[in-house]
Amino acid sequence: MKRKNLITLALLLIVFSGSVAAQGGLGNLRNWAGRYPTHKTGRVTRRFFQLPDVRRPLLTLLSRADFNLLTRTYSVETPIKRIGDFLAVRVCRPHDCDTDQAGFAINLRTGFVYVRMQEGQTTRWFSTRDTYKELPQSVQEFLNDFSAT
Repeated sequence: MKRKNLITLALLLIVFSGSVAAQGGLGNLRNWAGRYPTHKTGRVTRRFFQLPDVRRPLLTLLSRADFNLLTRTYSVETPIKRIGDFLAVRVCRPHDCDTDQAGFAINLRTGFVYVRMQEGQTTRWFSTRDTYKELPQSVQEFLNDFSAT
C-alpha cells in the first residue's frame, strides 16, 4: 500500500510541476490588470515597475535617466490595462500630462517590452524586439493616446 501511495504522489508531483511550468513565466503579472503601478494596501506598497520580470528588461532597454523618468518622475499613473496578451500602462509628469508622458507594454507570452516616451514634441520608442510596429494596433493606440484616460 505504501508503494502505491508513493507512486501516486510522484505522478501527482510530475503533473502539478508541469502545469505550474506551463503557467509560469509572466503569468504572475496578469493579476496587476486593473491596478495602478504603485499599489498600496495598508502599509504595504507594491510597485509594478520594480517587479523583476518588468524591471530587468527595462534596465537593459532604457538609459538610467529614461528608466527614472518612466518609474519615478512620471508619477501620475493610469490603471494597468490588459489588452489581449499584453499589459499596458501610461504614466505622465504631474501638471504636464499633455507634453511629458510615457507608455509601457509587456507581452505576457514572450516577455517583450515596449516603451513610448514623449517629451514635448519629441516621441521615442524603445523595444526589446525590432520595432514597436509589431505591437497590435489596439496596444499602439492605447500607448499613444494619454488623453483617452
